[in-house]
Amino acid sequence: MNQGIIAALLSVLFYLTSLFTGGQAQPVKSIDPPLTQQSYIVLGQVGTISADRVTIRHSPSTDGKPLGTVTRDTKVTILDETANWYKIRPSIGTDGWVPNYAVNMDKLERSAVAKELLGIYPGGDLAYDSLLENGQKLTGIASLGWKLDSYGELAVTTDFDYEEMGRSLYFAGNQEMKTYANITISASPTRLLSMPSLQEKSIQQIVGTLEEWGLKGVLIDIAYVPGEEQDQLFDFVGKLTRQLQQDGLQANLALPWNANIDYVAASRSVDHLILKYALDSDGAKPGPLEPLPQVEAMIQDITSNLSADKVILSISTGGIQWSRTGVPTPLSHREILELAARQGASVRWDTESKTPYFQYGAGEEVWFENRYSLKYKIDLVEKYNLGGLALRNLGQEDADVWTHL
Repeated sequence: MNQGIIAALLSVLFYLTSLFTGGQAQPVKSIDPPLTQQSYIVLGQVGTISADRVTIRHSPSTDGKPLGTVTRDTKVTILDETANWYKIRPSIGTDGWVPNYAVNMDKLERSAVAKELLGIYPGGDLAYDSLLENGQKLTGIASLGWKLDSYGELAVTTDFDYEEMGRSLYFAGNQEMKTYANITISASPTRLLSMPSLQEKSIQQIVGTLEEWGLKGVLIDIAYVPGEEQDQLFDFVGKLTRQLQQDGLQANLALPWNANIDYVAASRSVDHLILKYALDSDGAKPGPLEPLPQVEAMIQDITSNLSADKVILSISTGGIQWSRTGVPTPLSHREILELAARQGASVRWDTESKTPYFQYGAGEEVWFENRYSLKYKIDLVEKYNLGGLALRNLGQEDADVWTHL
């Protein structure tokens, strides 16, 4: 993975932090020093404990508070490095620091996989923790953070965090995962589609961004239902794909489900077509996010016209809270269980949609996904021999779903 630009960006951030604090170390209030990230180069590499027994410490010092121990041959993920210490995450146990002489770096060799398992990475602590825990099971991540406007101008979103983006991409790169820029098109890019000069400029911007961040390709996320302009849209995406393929890069296209979309034409323009079931347009009526019968019907319709291995099924991982008044609120699985516990609500199971839900208060209702509902959808990938699976909003999922993956 080309990480030079990422390293430079992170170095600037560290410099600015030092500048704003007067270049002086901040006072330490305890025996353990501040636990800021020290190194990104090793982040995500794997190793094996080579000593008989090693104490894991809260900080990179023999004076650091003991957190536990690891024994010989324990597999660990390296999270950080400073001086002669590694911060590790054991397969079982607590994150912490150990002397680097006690860890042998392993050569990571990913075996060839028949199907893709893609994580749509939104950023934030939940997403990062899930990436650390489950990165070795993912074949790639598509990081949210870019958008394309009507003129084809590529810009970062308002919540774009350069340091966090660099951190997650370093981890994914060191895990030898495929890394994609998730570029959202939220409305018909009318000016772009009508002007070849804008298309060429837009493609060059995208190619430059991939090179700058050391990414392996793009996921173009169409966040609206294309209409009459879809032929022009797929033609533009095809031009982008051909340019990327010349550089050994990939292009994927995410589309909502709608009977009026020409998915055969869309699939010709990219390496993979990522298909997502969409709620009713008003989104105001409580109910399952992705009812199983409708999702299966969608897959049956799509695969009747194009090769199934071209299709990646995109599934939601969290849930939505519908209030009696106001807009629906997305929640993670953890937040949903905490809400149910606070309200004393009993979780029920809708047998038709294969989805859990609960009700509380004066008309409040929550529908969500858990390990059981997700397993039904995961099984569809094998049943129809699809090209793979994409988990939207990585970090919102029921942690136990990974046993099915």
